[in-house]
Amino acid sequence: MLSIGKLALGQQRYYEQQVAQGGDDYYSGRGEAPGEWTGAGAEKLGLAGEVSAAQFNALLEGRDPRAPGTRLRAGISEPTIAAFDLTFSAPKSVSVLLAVAPAEVSGALVEAHEEAVRAALGYLEETAVFVRRGQGGARFEHAGGLIAAAYRHRMSRALDPQLHTHVVAANLARGEDGRYTALHHPSLYRAARTAGYLYQSHLRSLVRDRLGLEWGPSHKGAAELAEVPTEVLRVFSQRRAQVEAAVAEREAELGRPSTRAEREAWGAIATRDRKQYGIDTHSWREEITARAAEHGLDRELVEAIVAAGLEQRHRGALIGDGTLEQDSARVGESELAEMLTGPTGQARSCASSRRPRRRACG
Repeated sequence: MLSIGKLALGQQRYYEQQVAQGGDDYYSGRGEAPGEWTGAGAEKLGLAGEVSAAQFNALLEGRDPRAPGTRLRAGISEPTIAAFDLTFSAPKSVSVLLAVAPAEVSGALVEAHEEAVRAALGYLEETAVFVRRGQGGARFEHAGGLIAAAYRHRMSRALDPQLHTHVVAANLARGEDGRYTALHHPSLYRAARTAGYLYQSHLRSLVRDRLGLEWGPSHKGAAELAEVPTEVLRVFSQRRAQVEAAVAEREAELGRPSTRAEREAWGAIATRDRKQYGIDTHSWREEITARAAEHGLDRELVEAIVAAGLEQRHRGALIGDGTLEQDSARVGESELAEMLTGPTGQARSCASSRRPRRRACG
C-alpha cells in the first residue's frame, strides 16, 4: 500500500536520526538502512548515493543540497509543507518472512520490494508531478520528477516486522521554465491509490517469479502470501490492533461512528510511540523467529515454504539462457494503471474535472 503524509519544516528530525545511524550499523546487522537519493529530479541535480543530514535539511529548506548556501526555490516565500512522506508498505506476510527466512530469501524479498517501489514512483513521476504557472496558477506543467530521499525500514514503531520505505519528497520541482517551485500536491494524492496498487502488483509478480511463492486472494489491491499462517500475521500486527482500540474508545466517548479522517488522526496520535533507535537486529530477529514459531511458523515450515516455492519456480518453462520465462499474461505497469483508472477500475477516484492535462487519477 501507499500512504502520503505532509511534513512541515522542522518535522524531519525522525529522518535526520535515520541518517545519523549511518550505514555501518545497518550492514553489521543493527539499525535500519541509510537514506538513498531517489527520483528523476534528484538525478537531474546530480544527487546519488547516501543522503547526508546537511543535504537533506538544505533541500527541505529550499536550498541546493550540492551548495547549501544557494537558494534553489524560486521566490522568497516558504510553503507551509516542506515535504511529502510517500510510504510504501509490504504485506505483513512478506515482512514476517523477511524476518525469519534465510538471508538469501530475505535479500530477494528486499530487492523485490525496492524494485516495486521504483516502479510505482516511476508511475507517479509520469502522471502526477506538476507545478503551476501563469496568472493565478491556472496552467499546469509537468515537472522534472521528484527530488526525494528513500529510507527503508524493516520494523514498525511497535517493533513488529514491517518492511516499508519512506520516500520523503521535497515540496519542490522544476518547471519547464527552469524555476523550482512547490508541487501541485493534489495530483499526488489523486494518483496515490493507483500507485499503491501498482506497487503491490509489481511486488507479487517479482516474488512469484524469483521465489515461486504463491499469493492468496487480493483485497483492495493487496494480498498475503498463501502459505504464511493467518495467526502469525495477527500476532505481528500490534500497531494495527492499537489503532483499532484507540478509535473504538474515541467513538464510544462521542457516541457516534468516526469519519475516515478522524480514524486516521485518532489512531496515529494515540499509538505513536517514539521510534526506537540502535535496536540490535540480531536479537530482534531471534525474538521474532521464536514468536513466529510459537504461532505455527517454525523453522521447518519456513524451510518447507521456501523449498516448495523454489520447486514451483524450477518447474516453470526455462528459456535458452537458463532464466525463468516471464509470465506472458502479466500486465505491465502502464496497462494496469489504465485498467485501474478506467471507468470500471477499482482505483477510480477522480470526481473533479479540475485536474492537470495528464491523467493523475488514483
